[in-house]
Amino acid sequence: MSDKPPLLEIRNLKKYFEQNSGLLDMLLRREPNHVQAVDDVSLTLEENESIAVIGESGCGKTTLLLTLIGLHEMTGGDIIYKGRPVSEFTSAEWKRYRRNVQVVFQDPFNSLDPKMTIEETLQEPLKIHGIGDRKERVRNVLEHVELNPPEKYLRRKPRNLSGGEKQRVSIARALILEPDIILADEPVSMLDVSTQAAVLRKMKDLIEDFGVSMIYISHDLSTVSYISDVVNVMYLGRIVETAPTDRILAEPKHPYTEALVSAVPIPDPNHDRERTRMSGAPRDPVDLGDGCRFRDRCPSVIPPDTIEIEQEAYREIMEFRELLERDEIAFERVMNTLSGSFSDDRKMADAIREDYFTHELTGENNAVLKEALLAFVNEKPEVATERLRKRFESVCETSPRTVEDEDGWRVACHHYDHGVTEMQIDQPETAQSD
Repeated sequence: MSDKPPLLEIRNLKKYFEQNSGLLDMLLRREPNHVQAVDDVSLTLEENESIAVIGESGCGKTTLLLTLIGLHEMTGGDIIYKGRPVSEFTSAEWKRYRRNVQVVFQDPFNSLDPKMTIEETLQEPLKIHGIGDRKERVRNVLEHVELNPPEKYLRRKPRNLSGGEKQRVSIARALILEPDIILADEPVSMLDVSTQAAVLRKMKDLIEDFGVSMIYISHDLSTVSYISDVVNVMYLGRIVETAPTDRILAEPKHPYTEALVSAVPIPDPNHDRERTRMSGAPRDPVDLGDGCRFRDRCPSVIPPDTIEIEQEAYREIMEFRELLERDEIAFERVMNTLSGSFSDDRKMADAIREDYFTHELTGENNAVLKEALLAFVNEKPEVATERLRKRFESVCETSPRTVEDEDGWRVACHHYDHGVTEMQIDQPETAQSD
């Protein structure tokens, strides 16, 4: 077994952004809120390996990439390049690191300088790093990205190229320095489908030809099979599942991954399959605190062992309680739909229930909800919240451990973290005891 360290390690990386404080917050010296864009992410990239990070817009993928190249300062954790933390880099080491870690940006229409010819664009990084043999390098890299003959493109400007040709120039610009790593930020999302496939196939070939490693960022799971060996699924700043690409497409474990896989188009109009339901949108990533971050959208939230309740009814109670805790119940709107006096507490409670609940409850579940709604209309929201929490609190409100099976499949979900202590590999700092 080799003692050689991984090419790139990301260890418990965090990147938080402070929200702008208002004048009142400044006068009262309140602590600023933090957007937890990247929160405790750990990844490993080996030589000649391609890994993907996928997730919806806003999950932190691009922030992760920009932090890796030093455009964002780390809030916590570290990035280890060839065994050396970047937090210890000198200015000269940072320059070498940025030469060896290149980026292909998402938008080929705006990532190229419109005033520069293709030759000037490709020679610029060579000039910055003092590399000679520039004309020969430019011609060679244009041939590698299949912009042939090179002479046809050297004097052109970006406006004279198609979208696919622009992105090939962007790839050539990243490759011309012969880097160790390419960070590809959704490089085909702005191209048409036929061009996407051609560019992805070419990127895969170039990884093998140049012996370069890649971190491929995307929101589209259907594209990763072209290019990545391993997939990391990201949700609200955290990695929730990691597995080899073929396995994650065939047998996703995490409910969020299941939803992503079920949304991948299948080119067969007669194919019928069950789709995973995923409602709503990711919550605001501000001071998220403890708990599974997917719980408010998850189709299989875990209720307490002591109660019997249908999943849909349970999800309604959990969603209502979270709105109650955030003071987001539209009390006045509900009251405006009532006719007559507002003095009848039960009538007001029934109106709120009709507005927020569609599933029937029975027994103690029903009694506790009634008590909570009456407490709320009597201006005791903290009592209402406590009654709902005492009866219905879920294990999903604590942070799940990341567990790993014997084949290296990692998942952070409470459906898998019970009775598998031999598979446990990580415990988030904010996690509470189950």
